[in-house]
Amino acid sequence: MTSDDVFFTREELLGGLPARQASLLLFAIESRTAQLISQAKRAAEPYLTPQAAQERERVFLEAIAAARQLPLKIAIQDLELYAPHWASLVPEDAALQATIAHLIGEKYQFTKLAVPAIRSALALDSLAVQEAYQRLYHQAIETIYAPRITPGDRLRWGWAAFSKRIENLPPFWTAFMLTLPGAPGLLALPIVLAPLGMGAGLLLVVLFGVINMLTVAALAEAVARSGTARFGLGFLGQLVQEYLGSAGSLLLTVILAANSFLVLIIFYIGVSGTLEGSTRLPAELWIVVLFGVCLYFLSKKSLNSTVTSAILIVVISLLSMLIIPLLALPHFQAANLTGGGWSLGRGGALDAATLGPMIGVMLSTFFSHFLVASYGPVVLRREPSARSWIRGSITAIFAFMLIACLWMVAANGAIPQEVLASTMGTLLIPLAEITGGGVNFLGSVLVILSLGLASIQVSLGIYYQVQERLPLAAASSVLRGERSRFLISISPVVVVFLLAEWMAVNGIGSFATLLGIVSVFSLPLLGGIFPVLLLAATRRKGDFVPGVVYRLLGNPLLLGFIYLFFLAIIFLHGIWIFQEPVTRILAILVGLVVFGVTIAMLRGGALKGRLAVELRHDQSLGGKSVYHATANGVPANGEAHLVFVDGQQDHPAGAGEINVFSALRKARFKIPATGASELKVWIHRITPELRSEGLAALLTLGSNGEQGEIDLESSGGQVILPYSSGNGEIEIALVEEKKDDRL
Repeated sequence: MTSDDVFFTREELLGGLPARQASLLLFAIESRTAQLISQAKRAAEPYLTPQAAQERERVFLEAIAAARQLPLKIAIQDLELYAPHWASLVPEDAALQATIAHLIGEKYQFTKLAVPAIRSALALDSLAVQEAYQRLYHQAIETIYAPRITPGDRLRWGWAAFSKRIENLPPFWTAFMLTLPGAPGLLALPIVLAPLGMGAGLLLVVLFGVINMLTVAALAEAVARSGTARFGLGFLGQLVQEYLGSAGSLLLTVILAANSFLVLIIFYIGVSGTLEGSTRLPAELWIVVLFGVCLYFLSKKSLNSTVTSAILIVVISLLSMLIIPLLALPHFQAANLTGGGWSLGRGGALDAATLGPMIGVMLSTFFSHFLVASYGPVVLRREPSARSWIRGSITAIFAFMLIACLWMVAANGAIPQEVLASTMGTLLIPLAEITGGGVNFLGSVLVILSLGLASIQVSLGIYYQVQERLPLAAASSVLRGERSRFLISISPVVVVFLLAEWMAVNGIGSFATLLGIVSVFSLPLLGGIFPVLLLAATRRKGDFVPGVVYRLLGNPLLLGFIYLFFLAIIFLHGIWIFQEPVTRILAILVGLVVFGVTIAMLRGGALKGRLAVELRHDQSLGGKSVYHATANGVPANGEAHLVFVDGQQDHPAGAGEINVFSALRKARFKIPATGASELKVWIHRITPELRSEGLAALLTLGSNGEQGEIDLESSGGQVILPYSSGNGEIEIALVEEKKDDRL
């Protein structure tokens, strides 16, 4: 045995024992993995508010810093999945790499073939690391691998492989899956359209499908143009706040709160009614069960889902939505298309009571705009050009329009129109009576995965909204204590449960009718008016220019038509369709408020031009540090002068890559007159954990600095201020940061 087999080298002794350093590094590796897992879960929760996300992040980091204990359990599968993201933490030190491998081998169980990414990150297949391991532990590095794994571990590795494959889907298919509309509207569509007959019903489906393709395309492009939405710094409310102003943000907040409360009641009725038909257990019991499930997840404050689980749920729901109408086609009878009601060409007439639910359910059927506003960061991180994001979102609506047509044909052919028109629950109830157990089973799966999970998500959204407002009254003794805060935060969900139970006991409230009424007050704004206004605003103020821009979509005549179409729906209900004085007055007031807020947004500068300048230090895996400058929604002309420690580089002003961001000291932009009346400057970095953090910098406007310096550190690296193109020059001086001693 040689001395090298027994003793550490001089470098190892001077640098400290490898085990101590490796233990700290392993904790850092697990911490980064845990943060990436947490980030992935937040990305899959569309109802999570920015304040709630920030609070989770704060608690997460404090737990790591204070207790040196991870807030969630890490599995070897997680380390393998995120190995490329933490590999940069490991220095090229064979002894250190070998010691980390030893610690991982002691803590986790895995085979050699199962961890290729970990082996690569730690260079375990290299001769140097293998010799270091032999010298340190007097055994071959192969001893860290298990000869075999348990059946449970095989399942976990199988899920990890499946998850990796799902998350590596082409961006187009990821966008398609994540923005595909849900089933609530589909389950009521043939019922409310029964008086029309199949021909006119199909025409109406296609009309609303095409209009919603346009509005989804508008919102998807607005998300792609916004840095706030692109990097997950906010959802629909923050998007509206930045581009349309506080009046629009306030209106959106009120509409979202009311919509969440009322839609949750409808989902309770839809789930309980369908499961009652499948199991013969009373709807009242299923409402209690659903409420209990919601309470459980409210106590956990998270659905604990991921993008993989979200896509898997969409795939199962999509298969169910395709198979159910196919099971009904063998029962198709032409006589069902001619019995009763009004249909195209039969000379009938529609009354207000019939037309109202039709419009409301049509609005609900194609509503996926909230998903479009929430899932942008998931796709845009992988494809910044946004081509797949925009096209995938449009294709999702088109595909759902075809599915809706299939349901119309199958339902109208298999179920007599008088039976459809008298159905109080979802379409699945009369369909199951004709087709049998297959529809019962698939329908139950579809309802649980769509309405059931949506009920949990909406409940969490209501909980977050109440939680954010409680600190305003923190001085009150009522709000002291976590339990009191929790009970107050879930009180709206409790009220929803009691109302749904009361309606079920008394046998009142049709799923289709209620969905149609509630949709009229909220969905014209969320699915029509706000998307077109946001598109118009971001095409003048956006931070980025997507790789695909449909010129027709921004035509003022088209945008004006879509805006007036959805506004007219609200007024139509208030003037003619609604018969009760309260709902008529409420609809007219909503329409007037929407029109008034629109005027306020336009007068407040929603459509004014903006010059946007971004410097981004991207530390994420595969990320590139860049600068962007857009003027009135297009790449800015002019010059960009980047000053480094060793010289200056000159570039076009629009966009460019910054090869060594750490050496950058100043960035000067000389941009000719653009007519923009606002200036946005944003200096930030994307961390390895995919968070955006503001950087310290000093902003100077004017070639002579006549407007003085603006400290961007106090505003989180971002500022929006009035701008005159006569300023001539924009200079950004980076402030050297203190060294970060964290691992």
